[in-house]
Amino acid sequence: MFKLSVLDGPQVDLGQMLAAKDARIVKEREWLNAHPQTVLLHVTLRIPGPVKTGQRVVAVFSAAMQALEDQLGEAVQESQIETLATGPEAYLAVRLSPITLKRLMVGFEQQQRFCDLLDLDVVTLKDGQLHQISRVDLDLPPRACLVCGGDAKVCARSRRHGLPEVQKVVEAIIKEGWTTHG
Repeated sequence: MFKLSVLDGPQVDLGQMLAAKDARIVKEREWLNAHPQTVLLHVTLRIPGPVKTGQRVVAVFSAAMQALEDQLGEAVQESQIETLATGPEAYLAVRLSPITLKRLMVGFEQQQRFCDLLDLDVVTLKDGQLHQISRVDLDLPPRACLVCGGDAKVCARSRRHGLPEVQKVVEAIIKEGWTTHG
């Protein structure tokens, strides 16, 4: 059996994941209301299974968020990273158009292998409702599966790859870490 070495945080159950999702929705709305002239960039990780974090995960996530903030520069009005049992999250209030920010995030996704684990959600308020800008809005293909490169949502829904197989890939990506180019 494959033993995870970098996913060494606490196990979380479905109830905790659903509660975290509900809390994220509330927080997204709060951030957008507190920063009305900005777009929200909400960053989470795509890590399947009951363990979503660990010391190495948090360190690499923090390095990626620093690189992201460096690239966005003065457009970032405020940012916050939270380290939760359900995985690290970042909230950034960004002064760019939603489409421009999403295009930049699609480019950021291509920069390093660790970006394959990032969910870079661009969120706005539209008629008082949360609205997420998607890859479809930009006529782009869906995110690739970490294992086979196919449509990630199709693979996840059909459970095409077993959890151990996906976790091995995730583990390798996290071990590779974030490379600072200078």
